[in-house]
Amino acid sequence: MDCHCLNCLFVPLTIYFPLKAMAKRPDIDKLRTTLGQLTLAQAKQLYAELGEIVKSLEQESADSEVVTAKGREVMDTQRIDNQLYQLELVRCGKAGCKCAGMDGELHGPYWYVYWREDGKLKSRYVGKRFKQIQSR
Repeated sequence: MDCHCLNCLFVPLTIYFPLKAMAKRPDIDKLRTTLGQLTLAQAKQLYAELGEIVKSLEQESADSEVVTAKGREVMDTQRIDNQLYQLELVRCGKAGCKCAGMDGELHGPYWYVYWREDGKLKSRYVGKRFKQIQSR
């Protein structure tokens, strides 16, 4: 490769590291070789751009992973490893409760943790205060 401009270096990166969806894992060794050819200015520019890409992918991932259920409202989410923690307002389902009806005042907020086990979505109540839970 004779040219070392960012465009000439970045195009091969998209071959090994597609930005939206990866059909297969990127070839990390080829990616490292290509990155090793960057100048300091190019590396700084790419670093800034990758930061934005990572933020975008994290937001996209977080948005798609939020667990919603009838009678619940998600206030906050945190991902730790393979677990998704959600701070939720909940409806208890008791007739005559303040939370009953469409305009009822929901209980909480309470933390719940969600994870997948054998392809099934599992959940567990954490409590009023956030704490990391071990899933089995």
